[in-house]
Amino acid sequence: MAREKKARFEEVDMDMTPMIDVTFLLLIFFLCLEFKTLESKLAANLPKDVGPQEREAVAPIDKLDVRIQQVVWGTEVPDPSGRDRFDLVGHRVQWYVGPQPIRRKEGLASLLQREVKRRVVDPKTLESGPRPITVKTGPGVTYGDVTWLIDQARDAGFETITFGGAGGTRRAEYR
Repeated sequence: MAREKKARFEEVDMDMTPMIDVTFLLLIFFLCLEFKTLESKLAANLPKDVGPQEREAVAPIDKLDVRIQQVVWGTEVPDPSGRDRFDLVGHRVQWYVGPQPIRRKEGLASLLQREVKRRVVDPKTLESGPRPITVKTGPGVTYGDVTWLIDQARDAGFETITFGGAGGTRRAEYR
């Protein structure tokens, strides 16, 4: 009986050898890995005209800034599918091209058709092309508002579309 009691209360030591082996294997793996191959596989649009290798200053490219602002959030109508989704009825936004406000979709589409004709010259390649467009969103703007603007810009002929910083967040209580 004494022997059985002693066996029950023996302390168990954890063997750390497999953990150390795995750590060294990971260390060797990452030391042998070529990071240049990883960098070439990452899709990142980094600026190529700034940095220590660039000796001369590059002139800024004229771009078209379009900002989307919410005017009316609208009424949230539950989606009939029963999921936690809703449609917005009466949701309205307003666009700003520079300081000029545009309240109707037709007005923005015609303005984009006119603005795409203004060409800019790329200082690196010296080729002429349509101006880049930058989309900036404000609080309460939905994905649908942004995708509609992108579709209109692509239909007008804009080739380069970038996104600027957001103008804040909309405070709302969601279910």
